[in-house]
This record gives sequence, structure tokens and C-alpha cells, in this order.
Amino acid sequence: MELSSRERVLYTLTGREPDRVPITEFLYSRPFYKEMLGYVPENYNAEDIVKCSLKVGYDFVVIPLGGYSGMTNQEGKGNEYYDEWGIKYQKSEISWPADAPIEHPLTNRNDWENYDFPSPDEGDRTAEIILAKKMAKEKDIAVVGNIRGPFTPTWLLFGMTNFSMAIFDDPALIHEIMRKYTDFFLRGAELLVEAGADAVLFADDYGYNTAPMISPDHFLEFVVPYLREYDTKLKALGVPLIMHSDGNLNSLMDMIVGAGITNCNPLEKAASMDMKDLRERYGSKMTFWGNVNNKTTLVTGTPLDVEEEVKDVLRASKGGGLILSSDHSIHDDTKNENVLALYEAGRKYGKYPLTV
Repeated sequence: MELSSRERVLYTLTGREPDRVPITEFLYSRPFYKEMLGYVPENYNAEDIVKCSLKVGYDFVVIPLGGYSGMTNQEGKGNEYYDEWGIKYQKSEISWPADAPIEHPLTNRNDWENYDFPSPDEGDRTAEIILAKKMAKEKDIAVVGNIRGPFTPTWLLFGMTNFSMAIFDDPALIHEIMRKYTDFFLRGAELLVEAGADAVLFADDYGYNTAPMISPDHFLEFVVPYLREYDTKLKALGVPLIMHSDGNLNSLMDMIVGAGITNCNPLEKAASMDMKDLRERYGSKMTFWGNVNNKTTLVTGTPLDVEEEVKDVLRASKGGGLILSSDHSIHDDTKNENVLALYEAGRKYGKYPLTV
């Protein structure tokens, strides 16, 4: 039976075998928007994401709570601005859509005690998801809401150096802030689901290319308890939960799975995240999303190279539990023809039962 895109995605995220592998992409490539839509968006927004995804034929889109970087204010000079957390960012020609943080509001507990933490109920945080749901009805594609996890926003308040010092000097402070962020984003998840999100993804990068950003022991102490809360909350809300984390997570994966996480993105090949190995380790417990190399194959390869890598990913996932995409996103260096080759190969070879 042929499923709709939305049904296909929900089958996959809940451990059931659909008619074919779902396909999507994080669309961070201005040349790709230019080819698909005839223009380049000023920012990462729901209308253009959905338009482009419908044009290609993707099965779902990911729409952030309150906009790509959350809410921003206009204080700043030139290409510098602050987000609602008081973090200062700098725009550049190559930073679209994610700008670089250059200044952080906290250094220690004294700063935290005078810090004005935002409320998830302030402002119109669901306008983008509501618009995406309305547009998605055209082809019944799924809409996934996007929040953050507890780790990344906490270190962004300090900068990585001061955050790393605080883990040792004032671990209670780190827990206090992660507690606040967990409450904030789980309320955000409620808002997204109320607005119609079919699933919720939390973005929380834990790894560099060669190793985690913190030790496994600290990950267990400071992150895992809150991941369990994310899992419990989204189960109560009745929608699938997806974890997004870049980097080498191999030493953390047992803890991530143990916390209840069953859907994982993006499996970066440059960070030694191997689909076959992960499938052998976790079998049907996990749905994996990604794993087509966006640093080599999609940038310097040919459409035939892309097709062969797609086939490799499919072979490693014959038991199901796969969403096909790049192993992070498509960006300005990605060849447009390779983006389309990935999609076409997924459509050609991704029908269940997989026989590649």
C-alpha cells in the first residue's frame, strides 16, 4: 500500500516498516534555493523551506520553535546582534543561516543570579509551525517541530571555556541552568504539538569529529537525566522524539539509547559514525536518519558516486528504521545535481523490502 509522506515518516519514527524509505534534507544551500525557487531567502523560514521541499518531493520538513535561532532583538551594530538569551552573534557572507556566537552573557554564579531568563510563552513562537502545517497539506508531508536540548544552550550562555570550568567549580550551577532549559524547551514541545507538529526534534550537539565535547562520565551526570525527561514528556504528548547531534557519539550511544532515545540524526561519516556498525550494535531499537557524506561525496563527487553511497546506506539498513538524507545538511558548497541524485536514488532503491 502506498502511504502518504506524513504516514511514511510516522511509520518509520515509530518502528514500523513503511512502503519506502522517507527522504528529507536540512536546506542550508543558497544555490539550491536559487535553482528550486528562483531566489535566495533572506533567512531560514517556514514558507521557503516548505516550498522548496514540496518542489523536490521530500517527505517532511523541520521547523524551529520561534524561528531558526529563536527570537532575536535588534540591539547591536552592523552585522552584530543579540538573541533573546543575551548571546551576541556576528553575521558574515558565509554564515547563513547560522551565525557565529562572539559574546556570552555568563561567567559565573553571580551573573546567573542577575540573569533574566525568557519565558517560552512570550511572543509568537508557533507562527512558523502553523504556516508550515497549512502549506504541508498540499501533499500531506509531515512537519517536525524543532527545540533545543539542555546541553548546547547552557554552554552557549558561558562560552565553552567558562562552561568547562564551571562543570568542576560549580556543578550545581550547571544543573540549575540545564533544569531551566529543560523546562523551557519541554514547554516549547507542548506548544509545537498543540500547533500541529507531527514529531519533535531536539538539537543538542555533543561531539567533535574525533570525540565527545565532554567526557562520558560528565555526559552521564549532566545530560542523561534531562534526556530521560525529554523522552518521558514526548511519550506523554503522543508524538515521536528525534535527537539531532553532530560529531562522534560512539562512546555516548549506549547512554543515549538507555535514556529512551530511539530516533537519531545525522550520523556524520567524518566523525566515524558508521551506519552498518550502529545497526549491528542497536538493531531495530533505533531509527537512524542521514549518513550520506556532505563533506566529500555531495561536494566533490558525481551523481553516480552519490547513488553508490545511497545504496551503501540502504544495504546497512535492510531491517528498516532509516530516513535518508545527507549526514548533516546541504550547504552552499554542495552540488545541486548531487542533492537531486540523492533524492532520486532514494526513490529508486528505497522501496521495502529493501533488495539493494
